[in-house]
Amino acid sequence: MTYWAELVELYEYRVADALEGRLPRGGRGSLAYLRDVLFAAPLEPALSRRLLDTDRQYRTHLKRAREEGGPVSRSLPPPPPPPAARATWTAPAPGSTPEARAWEEVQRLVWFADLRTRLLHLGRTLQTQPERLSLRVLYTAVENADRDARGVTPALAVPPVGDSLVSLHDPEVVRDLMLALAERLLTPEGRARFLGALGAVQEAPFPRHADADVLAARIQAAGREPLAPEAREALVQALRAPYPQENRDPRERPAIREAARQLQQTLETLLEDAPGPGLGVTLAHSILYAGAASAALPAPDDAASELVIHLAGGEAARWRGLDFRWQPVGPNRQDSAQEPNWQMLVEGPDGQKQVVLLRPGLPAAERVLTLNTPHLPLRLALSGAYLLLQAGERPAEQLGRLAAQARAAARLLDPEGQYANLRLARAAAQALQGEPVDAAALGPASAAKYAAADPDTLLAFARRGVGALTTRLSRLTPAEVAAALSASAAALGLPTPRAQALHEALHAATFIPERLPEPYPITQLELPGDGRFVSVTLGDDPVTLQARGRALTLRDDQGSLAVLLPGQPPVPLADLLVLRVPGAHLLLVRQGRWLAAAEVRTADTATPPA
Repeated sequence: MTYWAELVELYEYRVADALEGRLPRGGRGSLAYLRDVLFAAPLEPALSRRLLDTDRQYRTHLKRAREEGGPVSRSLPPPPPPPAARATWTAPAPGSTPEARAWEEVQRLVWFADLRTRLLHLGRTLQTQPERLSLRVLYTAVENADRDARGVTPALAVPPVGDSLVSLHDPEVVRDLMLALAERLLTPEGRARFLGALGAVQEAPFPRHADADVLAARIQAAGREPLAPEAREALVQALRAPYPQENRDPRERPAIREAARQLQQTLETLLEDAPGPGLGVTLAHSILYAGAASAALPAPDDAASELVIHLAGGEAARWRGLDFRWQPVGPNRQDSAQEPNWQMLVEGPDGQKQVVLLRPGLPAAERVLTLNTPHLPLRLALSGAYLLLQAGERPAEQLGRLAAQARAAARLLDPEGQYANLRLARAAAQALQGEPVDAAALGPASAAKYAAADPDTLLAFARRGVGALTTRLSRLTPAEVAAALSASAAALGLPTPRAQALHEALHAATFIPERLPEPYPITQLELPGDGRFVSVTLGDDPVTLQARGRALTLRDDQGSLAVLLPGQPPVPLADLLVLRVPGAHLLLVRQGRWLAAAEVRTADTATPPA
């Protein structure tokens, strides 16, 4: 790729950012400067056509913006109104009280714990991709953000496939990478630095080395040496060895830029609910034993899903059927300059007790704890002497939500109609993001890659699609979602009833957990053919499920649960699995020793590929 071709491609990416409502990197002034440079450049005819097409889209965008919101001004913003026209009230100072600071931090800690969970799931999904391109881009952005924070140059280039120094094939390495990313996304400054680094990777996957011109001159000089061709080639390779980024294939750039763009969209979705700067005020009557009368909660509310306690203001509470007692412990309890550690006793209605140690001096990730009581799961987030108790879903509700997601994933995996449901889901994702539906790319011919994909990769793709769509559905009205699905179905030439059926499955996966029967410790069970879930308590012995004349065996395989079908290799079952058998999908969801399974009939009766 030539120098001018790279600049034209960069202009296309920056214009695409502007068309999607994002501020182009470097601002609109930088975009205008790049445009002027390209229009004065000696471009080839093909590059000129690309530049003119992109510029025409950009000028249309600016014209529409002027028509809808008035003229686009390049001048300074208007001066502020005179003092007499301004409001006279004063906003409270941020972090003005200990309660306000603690309230904001515990909410941020809970969000951070959820973010870590979602990023770990994203990491496992990205690790299944061929060549792990997205993980390589992510690794580069995290490393370059750290270098930028330390003032270290130059920036790292995206590593090649199979780089032994990166080891992204190792699940532990990927886990550490995603947790490191979560740490950087915890603060607004860290988020801005990382997204800037990701944008830099998108613009320059292989940053130009400071001595690239020197290298080029040395290679030219080597070409003039009176050497045999083999010796000259060896010399050139030796000169290139210290500059690996200058030896990369330029054809990699478009794929890397697309991976960076998709990662940016995924992370923007994850960060949509990130807590912003607070006003420094606490909700009235929201903290038990608070020092300020305006913030003090008279008594715990059993109907609430959260309870914030000022530990230093009391010593016991009863909430959601659980008794809590706490006391300061450790060497810091007499030191007024440091927050003490706390020991908390949690007792359930059956008299079972659990003790947890709360240490405010630990890092943020270690101040969020999960306590599984027989009554209900609890999440605890600690900020100084303030503790947030958050009641989680009961195991039946958690597994029921997972079962609803499995049913939605199975619908996407149905091969009927050339994977019509999966194609429709992808079209709906585009429509719900405000993008035009690319009907040509999502036509029946696109189903060939789904049919050729291995089952693990296809299931991971379907789960990722369900997760993205349910996130969108949780923020929209049913009417908006139904309209987007209907329009997407029309664009693909699919009937409206298919869009309605997919909407129902996605709505259930978002809002309506499956009602699961209580599990029983049995080892033989036949699945009903009407789609209902049955439940089993897993024990030490293998469990055999009968479905459509086949025996499905679940047994321990080197410390993990494996599913065995006759004539097929074992398939690991972590939390959710969808297996194809002739004429049906078998849905398996698991939490601990609770396993739920169902058989969902499909219109396709062909034997799936082995």
